[in-house]
Amino acid sequence: MSYINPLYVSDGAKHLPFLQIPYKLSRAFFPLSNLLLDINSHNCLNRKGRSELELRITIICENTAPAGGRWRGEHGFCALIERGKEKILFDTGQGVGLFHNAELLGVDLKEITEVVLSHGHYDHTGGLRDLLQQRGEVRITAHPHIFQPKYARRNGQMRYIGIPYSKQAIEGWGGTLRLCEQAVEIAPGIITTGVVPRLTPFEGKDEGLLVKKGDEFEQDRLLDDLSLIIDTSHGQIILLGCAHAGLINILSHTKELTGKDSFFWVIGGTHLGFYRPEHLEEIIQGLRAFSIQNLGASHCTGLYAAVRLAQEMGHRFHFCNVGSVIEI
Repeated sequence: MSYINPLYVSDGAKHLPFLQIPYKLSRAFFPLSNLLLDINSHNCLNRKGRSELELRITIICENTAPAGGRWRGEHGFCALIERGKEKILFDTGQGVGLFHNAELLGVDLKEITEVVLSHGHYDHTGGLRDLLQQRGEVRITAHPHIFQPKYARRNGQMRYIGIPYSKQAIEGWGGTLRLCEQAVEIAPGIITTGVVPRLTPFEGKDEGLLVKKGDEFEQDRLLDDLSLIIDTSHGQIILLGCAHAGLINILSHTKELTGKDSFFWVIGGTHLGFYRPEHLEEIIQGLRAFSIQNLGASHCTGLYAAVRLAQEMGHRFHFCNVGSVIEI
């Protein structure tokens, strides 16, 4: 079985009228915003029973959602990792679609066992208040810099884009903060990357992202940007929030941590939508040094970068939008 995803670009890149992706590998389901799919029949009702399941990753919040009006898309990201009794929420989106989409997916957010925050931007942390007020006490793992006052400068305009809540407020709602710079274990076989070293000259630098220190603004190095490394019987999975540290840097750092340069899945925001075309080509060339069986792009990847990845990776490229489920 396969599905058709119409992709095209018009600014000189190779025309891709259709990208056909085989329906295979660990029952991966990808409802797309431009296909009229009923996710209840296409996805949820056909999922494996819990006794068969090694791992399930569900995309709850993302920029695009299946057509039909039932789902809420938003600029943000949130994914649920289920393994055994563990239910780990990776980011919370802005909060626009968190509970709405979770209910449609049959996910009870009151059962979350841990929260991991990829970094301190509003579109990954905004759902925290509603989550904690519903869930109550839960551990939250993140880097200490998530509470830095973060801003974006676009077209000369400055806008606050940091976490909308204070440390005191989060703790008052029941969040137990575990703030650490190094890699830490979230659950057996699941660890954070910790701070990712910036090795490539073209990644991890966005002049439009700033942090306020006193009365001055300086470039935000986003050292709080972390990803999750998940070990499975099929190979390791990398779950990205925004990949501000740089996709190649993250994969290289993961190789240093685990000793493995092959990846069963790389999933999440890649931040490639913000790179110059020449830097995007360098990143795509850098990806060839790794064995990536599947890449599921989300959030900040951008259409042009997604098309280039699809051209490069063929059937190994997928969109991971609201409602996408990967089961192993």
